[in-house]
Amino acid sequence: MNSNLFHNILNVLIAVTAALTAFLLATGCTTLPTGTLECSESWINPTWSTIAITVMGVAKSLVNIARDGFGGLVKRQPPVE
Repeated sequence: MNSNLFHNILNVLIAVTAALTAFLLATGCTTLPTGTLECSESWINPTWSTIAITVMGVAKSLVNIARDGFGGLVKRQPPVE
């Protein structure tokens, strides 16, 4: 695995994790003392929020693919000068 592939995997994981947490908290979920999310007060079903976050993560990847092609997701990057 080269650094570009690792970078793109991390981008997707970071975007999904941060956005999911922020969106659920914004819609009424609360964090319990154990660190888990409790969403009975949320106005949106957590399933829908999960789908929305997934769509955003996929959209980011599609932008990268449109820009660099599939090969661009795994190709070695030139050294920084």
